[in-house]
Amino acid sequence: MADDLPPWFNDALTQPVQTGGVTVQGCPIAYRCWGSLGRPGLLLIHGFNAHSHWWDFIAPAFAADYRVVALDCSGAGDSGHREHYDLDTFADEVIAVAEAADIGAPMLVVGHSFGGGIALRTAARFPERVKAMISVDAKLVPLPGEGRTRSTSGFLPHAIYPDAASASAAFRVIPPQRCPNQFLIDHIARHSVREVGDGWALKADPALLDNFRFEDQTDALLNLATGFGMISGTLSAIISQEVLDYLQYVAPRGSPFTAIPGAAHHVFLDQPLAFIDALRGMLGHWG
Repeated sequence: MADDLPPWFNDALTQPVQTGGVTVQGCPIAYRCWGSLGRPGLLLIHGFNAHSHWWDFIAPAFAADYRVVALDCSGAGDSGHREHYDLDTFADEVIAVAEAADIGAPMLVVGHSFGGGIALRTAARFPERVKAMISVDAKLVPLPGEGRTRSTSGFLPHAIYPDAASASAAFRVIPPQRCPNQFLIDHIARHSVREVGDGWALKADPALLDNFRFEDQTDALLNLATGFGMISGTLSAIISQEVLDYLQYVAPRGSPFTAIPGAAHHVFLDQPLAFIDALRGMLGHWG
């Protein structure tokens, strides 16, 4: 019941939102927008096995100051699927959505987890379009000696469920973690499933999970020509102190880093209001 939910959450979901779509290399890409045209651009990229609705309760907090856009990358959400996925194609999708949504340039780009890698590739390839990128608990580069790629194979099985409720109930965040805000998990889960011929399934493309390989972007981060910042969770299973120290070493000198107490990898599910405050403060570094 809406009356049982926090007022800030209910208010976020009642804010005006526009939907749109653009075709990129033959694949339809869905996106949504908050805020008026003409404001500075803020583009949000979801993580692995996620979609734009992860930002439903975050994006409206910035709509008074920014033209905020969240996309469903190919293979996720309401966008189409591909036979092959790579970072360059995802970066092309980001730029195409920015142009279609008319958010202007240079824009601020925020990427959570897997989306942080997409944000980095976008900033590295299109520095004239990106003022700064902010990584949210993303392990952007491997530690020395760790290897150049890692597979996502086995992250999530493909299954068919008899109805939407059972499919939504099967939703899990990756990596698994406890979340103190079950209402946020429930909201995301409802938008994570779709009807298929003989039942319901998760929207995420199993081919993406099986075939995509992460690339070493150390050189891209070392030579980044845009602004860079990072927000992490102090309880993250992904960003250890060793990883954090190395990212600070590789990132452009003077880049802001912020850690949110009590947050694990899915930072804005654990501490949504603290995340909004931290992101607002970090965006202030670039006006």
